[in-house]
Amino acid sequence: MKFHLVVAAALMLAGCNGDKSGAAVNSAAPAPAGAIQVSNSGFEQTAADGTIPGWTPMMHADPSSFRIAIDAEGAHQGHASLHITRVRNEPYGMIAQDINAAAYTGKTLELSAMSKTRDVGAKGWKLLLNGNAPGALIYSAALTGTQDWQRQSVRLKLSPLVKKLTIGAILLDAGEGWLDDVELKVVD
Repeated sequence: MKFHLVVAAALMLAGCNGDKSGAAVNSAAPAPAGAIQVSNSGFEQTAADGTIPGWTPMMHADPSSFRIAIDAEGAHQGHASLHITRVRNEPYGMIAQDINAAAYTGKTLELSAMSKTRDVGAKGWKLLLNGNAPGALIYSAALTGTQDWQRQSVRLKLSPLVKKLTIGAILLDAGEGWLDDVELKVVD
């Protein structure tokens, strides 16, 4: 339970402009139903300074505990994917993006992405949705061990209080995880 509170607090701080990456809330005009725009969903863009446009990297305590970067060698589709590697023993490393969710309150949203892993421990590699309200942080089933590309997904019904949704992927153990072809959509 304490771990979930720490992750939720980190996500909320990032959403309150507490992150220093300059990543903005995705405020693209939402469609009333169907696909919702995700910035840099295929990780094809990299800034000159190595940051990942549209995404905010976060990790527990030690900023050198995880390496989070674009991988130009191992994409599912296109030319690149996101790659997270744990290099020191810390609880989590993650990548996240905020989405303007005001138009989707009361709706169920599904986050899905192509993922693969190498030597991931039992706590796993997961997708996450955070409605930034109590009880609104949910994870996909974990990928563990070494897995080839496969689609992961997770769903969350947004409460009427939600104005912002945080989407992302998190590595909760040793190993490496890759992410590509991120999709967010209304499913009801």
